[in-house]
This record gives sequence, C-alpha cells and structure tokens, in this order.
Amino acid sequence: MAWWTLYKRELSSYFHSGVAYVVLFGSAAAQSIQFIIITGLVAQNHFTQSSVMQIFFTWPLFWLLLLIQIPLITMRVFSEELKLGTLEMLMTAPVRDWDVVLAKFFGALSFFIVLWIPIALDLTALQLFSSPPPPLIWSQIGLTALTILLVGALYISIGVFTSSLTKNQIVSAVLCFAMLMVPLGFSFFRYVENLNATILDWISYVSTPEHLQNAGQGIFDSRPIVYYITASVLMLYLTKTVLEGRRLKS
Repeated sequence: MAWWTLYKRELSSYFHSGVAYVVLFGSAAAQSIQFIIITGLVAQNHFTQSSVMQIFFTWPLFWLLLLIQIPLITMRVFSEELKLGTLEMLMTAPVRDWDVVLAKFFGALSFFIVLWIPIALDLTALQLFSSPPPPLIWSQIGLTALTILLVGALYISIGVFTSSLTKNQIVSAVLCFAMLMVPLGFSFFRYVENLNATILDWISYVSTPEHLQNAGQGIFDSRPIVYYITASVLMLYLTKTVLEGRRLKS
C-alpha cells in the first residue's frame, strides 16, 4: 500500500530530526514541571472541586505548549520537500495526492501523540505513589484524551496546510501559529458581555477551552466531535487542492 509506505517514511523521519528530539524533550520537561506545580497547588490548597487533570488542561501554559508544538512538528512536512525539490519527484510517482496528504498528516499526528505520553506517565505515577490515590473517573480521562486527540488532529491539519504553501519552514511555522490563534482567540469572545444567545452558541461550538473543560467534567457532547472532524477534513482537502495545483504546474 502506497499510503502505508509513505506513512512509515514520514513517521520515521521525525526520529531522524534533531528538531523533533528538542521538541520531544522540551515538551516532556514542560509537561512535568507544570504537572508538579499543579500537584503541589492541589495538595496545599486541598482542592476538591477540580482534579489535577482538569486544572492541567485548562491552564494557559497548556495552550502555550500546544501552540508551540504544532508549528514546530508540521513546519517541515511539505516545506522541506519543496525546498529540496523532492516533492516534484514524489508527485510524479504512481501515488495519489490523498496518499501523500494523509501519510504526512497521520505521521505528524502520531508524533503528536508521542509528545503527550509523558503526561500519561505523570498521571500514572500520581496514582501509584499518592496516599490515598486520587479517584479514577474513566469517563473524564477518556473524554479528555479524545478531545486532545481531536484538537491535535485539527491543529495538525492546519499546520500541514500552511506547510504546503511555502518552501520556508519559518514562514510555515509563523503562518500556522497565526491560523491557530484565530479559533483559540475567537473562543474568548464568550466573556464579552451582552452577546445574544445565537452568537454564544456558535462560540461554544468552536471553543476548544470549553470543550476540554466539559470533557474534564465527564460531559459528553457530540457537536465538538463533528466540528473537529469536519474542520480537519476541510483543511486536508485544501492541502490536496494545493498539491494538485503544484502537480499541474510541474
């Protein structure tokens, strides 16, 4: 299968890149430091309304880390091949545009999942070495993990798209960061006073912080799932359209 071959090639390329290891270890360190700080605050202040996990995924540092991770792991996806001239060779090979786009997308998404393994290890350590251990609410854990995966998929699809637009990786990363700020910034309009109910409903529909907050409380809502999948598919379709244009030019 062409897709599977391209996917394995794309995923392995991350582990042959120095930047990827910097992102990996930097993310692990940032997650652990943030986790330790939050755990200390919870223990000292005897929080009972929010768990460590709920606070972790609503802290500003979490969003800062996410906004740094995505551009760094997606900026090279197409930009590097455009710069080296290998994309033209790939596009003339007997592979479909969708094979190329999906292989690069899932390769980046797989590496994104690897980046968040440390927080799962931190939560496991908290469970094993706390006395008494905090209660495990699997609905909250499962919904939070699903939401982060869907958010990562959308953000990575945006990064893949911006990477297909330019040969310059820095420009790709800046474009990606700017585009990620749009939906995230839009979500803060829910704090504006005197907004009508229709606008608030639309903001809630696209508000990632609100989605993660609901997931951390174990509240299931199918609308965010539809939103993230639809938006991700749209961005990947736009990427495929860009590739088709490049194929015609070559």
